[in-house]
Amino acid sequence: MSSEVSTDELPAALQALRQWAASERLSGSTRITQSRIDAFADATGDHNWIHTDPARAQTGLPGGQTIAHGFLLLSLTVEDDVAALACFPGIAHVLNYGLNKVRFLAPVPSASEVRVRSQLMSLEARRPGQWLLTQQKTVEVIPAGEVAVVAEQLSLIVLAD
Repeated sequence: MSSEVSTDELPAALQALRQWAASERLSGSTRITQSRIDAFADATGDHNWIHTDPARAQTGLPGGQTIAHGFLLLSLTVEDDVAALACFPGIAHVLNYGLNKVRFLAPVPSASEVRVRSQLMSLEARRPGQWLLTQQKTVEVIPAGEVAVVAEQLSLIVLAD
C-alpha cells in the first residue's frame, strides 16, 4: 500500500531527490524538426499525412505545416529526468512506471521549439526500497508559452541495497 512519507523519514538519497523534484524545473528547448517527426513516424508506423507530408500540409492544415505526433511530444518529458535521476547516490534504477493522465491540448507545427516544465506531485513509499515519484509534466511551445501536452508521469525509484 502506498503512503506519503514526511521528509524527516526519507533516506538521504530520497531527501535529495525530494528537494530536486520539489523545485519547478524547466528543460532546455528542443526544436521539433521534420526529420525528427519522420523518424518518429518510422519508429511507430504512424505515417498520417498531417505529420509526414509537408506539401499536403501547406494546403490542408491551418498554418500550412505538418504537426508533431502527440506521443513524440510526450516522449520528450522523460529526457531530463533520466539523466538527472541516474546521478543521485543511493538510487539503483529509475523506471518509467506509467501515466495517470495525458492530454494533448494544442498542435505543435514542425520547426517549433518546445520545452518541458516539471513539477512534483508526490513521492510515495511503495514497498521497501521502492518509491513512486509522480510529476506533472507540461510541454510548452516557446516563446508563446502555449501548452501542448499535460501529463501526470510516474517513475519508480529503486534504491541500491
